[in-house]
Amino acid sequence: YIIVGRQIVMGVVGGIVILAVVVAVVYKLVQWERYRLPPGPRGFPIVGNLLDIGAVRFRCFSEWSKHYGPIMSMWFGATLNVIVCNTELAKEVLKEHDQQLADRPRSRSAEKFCRNGQDLIWADYGPHYVKVRKVCTLELFTPNRLESLRAVREDEVTAMVDSIFKDQGTGNSLIVKKYLSAVAFSNITRIAFGKRFVNEEGKMDPQGLEFKEIVGTGLKLGASLTMAEHIPYLRWMFPLEKGAFDKHGANVKDVEQLARNEPKCSVWHRVTPGMKLADEKLKFSSKAMEE
Repeated sequence: YIIVGRQIVMGVVGGIVILAVVVAVVYKLVQWERYRLPPGPRGFPIVGNLLDIGAVRFRCFSEWSKHYGPIMSMWFGATLNVIVCNTELAKEVLKEHDQQLADRPRSRSAEKFCRNGQDLIWADYGPHYVKVRKVCTLELFTPNRLESLRAVREDEVTAMVDSIFKDQGTGNSLIVKKYLSAVAFSNITRIAFGKRFVNEEGKMDPQGLEFKEIVGTGLKLGASLTMAEHIPYLRWMFPLEKGAFDKHGANVKDVEQLARNEPKCSVWHRVTPGMKLADEKLKFSSKAMEE
């Protein structure tokens, strides 16, 4: 009886697995015919093309576009993705059909980080999206505003070149990524907070270390659920770390409070100490916080 029972159980399990595979294949075929999707690499049941993507996904897309053309269909698990690898098609997607394609599917971690679609990147198309985009276009990223902050960017690039010049004398190989990361970090902090968290010796103060840790934690939390986000029926195996997300959200609020309370703090100038940039940075950060 035990042997017969095991055979029955194994038969039932095998039948369920085969049925699931058949349903997945039929569903993909129906989707393909229904929407007349562009060509693309064949994927596996359930996981789609996730196993075919290398460490740098955009290189994979570039290689596949040589075979399948400038517009391709790919499945990330159960999620269909249409990829364009052509400037004309990108213009059509991002400009001519912007309203129809403005919405982006949000993962569980994205829902937490963007507060249910309240920022520009993850917001659904609607009055809120139009308002935020209008603020960015007319207030934050105007040509005059960017030109007024040009000195900050030039200052940081000069500081990076000086750092590379000093470090190259040690005889060791240099990792350019480290210097570019430092430039981006200092640009953001000087524009958003009106201050530089790194001194002339290249040492970061406690506030800067805290801010950098918050950014790193956010990236880790967002990347920790990548596979499960593409396969919805596996999400129960990868629940959200509610405590970690709540702690990260509290830290982000502290950073926002810092940006509100310190718009007038001093800015360290390396090349042109006489520049009057405080007013422009104050206007930039104040407008961003206000909206």
